[in-house]
Amino acid sequence: MYSDFNKYRYQERIRSAALLALLVLTLGAGGCQFLGLAAENAMGVAVKPQYRGLEKQSVAIVVYEDASTMFTYPQAQQEVSAFVAASLKKHLPKAHILDYHLVLNYQNANPNWDVLPMKTLGRHFGVARVVYIELLNYTVHSQHTTYVLQGDIQAHVVVYNMKIPGHGEVFHTTINAKWPKSGPLPGYNTDANTVRMNTLQRFSTLLARCFYTWHDRENGYAN
Repeated sequence: MYSDFNKYRYQERIRSAALLALLVLTLGAGGCQFLGLAAENAMGVAVKPQYRGLEKQSVAIVVYEDASTMFTYPQAQQEVSAFVAASLKKHLPKAHILDYHLVLNYQNANPNWDVLPMKTLGRHFGVARVVYIELLNYTVHSQHTTYVLQGDIQAHVVVYNMKIPGHGEVFHTTINAKWPKSGPLPGYNTDANTVRMNTLQRFSTLLARCFYTWHDRENGYAN
């Protein structure tokens, strides 16, 4: 009986293999497309970087905030620098990201630094690229009322190349990050610090995606 059972299992395996081979032959290219779609759904759609020029380069992060933002959120410049530096290091491991504290110290020691060409700053720090972030909005309160919270960080981002003639601008875009993405939260359900940290994370993620290939699973939050 044991021998008959093994023979039965062997025959079942042969039939299964034959059916699988027949299915692949029948589907042909369609089968390959099906497998490709399945993989795409699992991994997400690859989104190519808008600019590849930060790879294997030395990079300084320079953040500008106006007087109003500095008065309301005196930590904004440092927080944006820290989050963006961490995100770039994570996703561009072959790039050398300059310690952002060096830039902050220079800005504090030179109040009129913002009138200097970015190439001057880049050469001062001995880097090949400068990522300049001009904050346009930085808040954790809804535009409609201060009783609900929703982080909103908007910035104009420009990359400067120190090695080409002229002003050196090679890439620019605008980043607009909101958290929660779905809408404001009542103040009693969260706190301003949590909202700010999540918004900074969202902002730095969106900014870094400009420079590396990531996979979109249709929710905008994939890596």
